[in-house]
Parts: sequence; structure tokens; C-alpha cells
Amino acid sequence: MSLSTPAWSRIRRAALPAVAAVALAAAVAACGSSSSSSSTATASNAAATSSASASGASAQAQQIVAQASRRPTTVTVTTPVGKTIPSGKKIVFISCGAAQCELQGNIIAQGAAKLGWTASTIATDGSPAQIQNAFDTALRNGANAVIVNATLRSEIAPQLAAAQSKGVLVAECCATDPLAPPVIYNTSTPPQSATIGKYLAAEVVADSKGKANTLYVNIPAYTILASLGSQFKTSYQQLCPSCTYASIDVPLTGLATATNTIVSYIRSHPGVNYVALSVADALDNGLPAALSAAGLSHVKIVGQGGGPTSFQYMAQGQELALVYFDYYDVDYMMLDALARHWAGVPVLQTAPPLWLITKANLPASHTQLFPNVETYQSQFLKLWGKS
Repeated sequence: MSLSTPAWSRIRRAALPAVAAVALAAAVAACGSSSSSSSTATASNAAATSSASASGASAQAQQIVAQASRRPTTVTVTTPVGKTIPSGKKIVFISCGAAQCELQGNIIAQGAAKLGWTASTIATDGSPAQIQNAFDTALRNGANAVIVNATLRSEIAPQLAAAQSKGVLVAECCATDPLAPPVIYNTSTPPQSATIGKYLAAEVVADSKGKANTLYVNIPAYTILASLGSQFKTSYQQLCPSCTYASIDVPLTGLATATNTIVSYIRSHPGVNYVALSVADALDNGLPAALSAAGLSHVKIVGQGGGPTSFQYMAQGQELALVYFDYYDVDYMMLDALARHWAGVPVLQTAPPLWLITKANLPASHTQLFPNVETYQSQFLKLWGKS
């Protein structure tokens, strides 16, 4: 994700009314001390109503969780290309420089080779200046297509204009701008990412049996997270109107001390029993230990993303659930889009397969990143006529 994207509006804390408590207080005030039996009955009815509401919220959330927890077995692209895909294409992937981005470069090179193409990676630190320089280098070196992640169109406008004039295609992931030439494909879009928020909200409500008090932790510099955060809040409040919700923002400059920020908030709001992380691998490093040291080990963690460290926390019971970002399928989907364009068939704008992972379904290979769809490669090769 681009580190310099402008922040979207802060998610405000939603102060949900405690309906049962208000009803009980009103009954006590109206009836006075002489109506203790009536007050007791009202309290009992309110408690029963609250319990029934929590039970209903939990049941609905459990249905969503059951579906989201099933590991995907098929890629979301299902239509064969059906025509000859030209070989000899030159692909350049612009990497952010992080370990996950380097992995993407390897995945893209592997897939490109299956198509008879060559692929190289230009490493950057994710800043606009370095991405622009990398793009310029790719164009000078004769790239037929450039693959980028979460870059704003305004950040590389001159490069995109140059690419279009040279007939160079662009495929990307996780961008917030609408498609426009030379960009032919974008996946993990904001609307697609919203489903992640729904899955995480359902997990919290189901696990808490409708009695959650959740802190959502956002990184506002990542604009792609806006729909995820909004959908988490919406789904959470729809599934459990009586559950409590709050959110805090962590700026990029505060990522190193994010654990302290989260623990400090929970100390001052001791009712919090769940933490939802917008980007798990940026926010959970050391968090389970810090919560435990603060006497807050009852607080459960869910999040989007994750990597080997997050998976290890999960295996040890220190992290409840993740909706993992599947680099393998996403990278092959971008290659698939290029293949379809060059073959002269429609490019399919598809969402990546999503999977809600807990300790119960965590793959044994969790010490490294893994594909959600285990047979993704053979399925794409069949779609490409290369199997």
C-alpha cells in the first residue's frame, strides 16, 4: 500500500445506547421504592430481552462465520481465455521493498514464465518518488506491462501518460482510483475489501455470543482501508446493536508505538474485550504480550492481513482470527488480466478469494505465506490453456 495516500475521514466512536439499562432506570424512577416487585419484574424482562437479542445476534453471525471459514477451493476467475495468448511479453513489477512485496515479485515471475513471458522486479521504498523512478526505468527498458500495488493515479500521472503513448499496459492491486487507460485491471478494490469487514465483525459477534465491546484500530493513511473499516462498523452494529464500538487512528509515524497506544486506550476503557486491527501485520507485533503484561489477556484480537508472526500468535491462542491477504491468487489474477487483453478477450474484474482463518483451520504451513486456494496455479494454467 502506498504510504503517502491522503487520509480519509476519521471513524468516529459510536456511543451505542444501553437500552435495557435505560428502561430499567426509568422503571425504578417511576415506581419508587414501594414498587420493588414491579421493578424486579421489569429488570428480569429487560435482562431476558437482552439475552434473547444477544443470542439472535450470535446465531446470525455464526452463519456468516461458518461460510467465511471454509477454505476456498476454486479461484474466482472461471472463464477460460479460449484464445492463444501471445508469448515473449516483458513484465515489470514495481515492489514496495518489504518482504511481502519481494514475494510478489517471485510469484509474478513464476506465473509469467508459465505464459512464456519474462518478469523482473524493481524494488522501491513505496514512496511516490521511487515508484515514479521505477516506472520510468520500466518504460525505458521496454516493458510491455507494469504491475503496481495501491498507487494513486495522481502520483504517477506522467508515467501513465507515457505508458499509454507507448502502448504499455498497467495492472494493479488495491488501488482506489477507477479504471482508466492504460490501467486495465484492479483487484482488492475498496468495494471488494468491504467483505473483509463483514467477516471480522461476524467473528467478533459470534465469538462473544453477542456481548462484544470492540476497539477498531485504523491506519488512516491507507485509503484502501476506508471501506473495510466502514463495513466492519456497519456489520457489527447490524449483527449486534447492543454491542459497544469505538475506533482509534494510528498515523504512520505512530506505527512503532501502536502497541502502547492500543494498550493505553484499553486501560482507560476496561470494558473493551476485542480489538479489530485494520492491518494485522502492521499493528499486532508484540500486542499479545503487551496485553498480557497489562493484565488484559482476556482481550481477543482479530484483523485483516497477517503473516508468519500473526499466524504464530494464532497457533498459540494469542490471536483469534484473520482474513488473510492472498498474494498468490492476486498476483496470478493480474497476470490473467494481461493475458486476456493480449489474447483479445474481455478482461474480468474479479475479487480475490477470501478466507477467515482461526486456530482451528490454520494451515500447517503457517510459518510462511500460503495461497488461500491450494491448487490456484493449476487452475490458472487450465484457464490459460497451459495445463
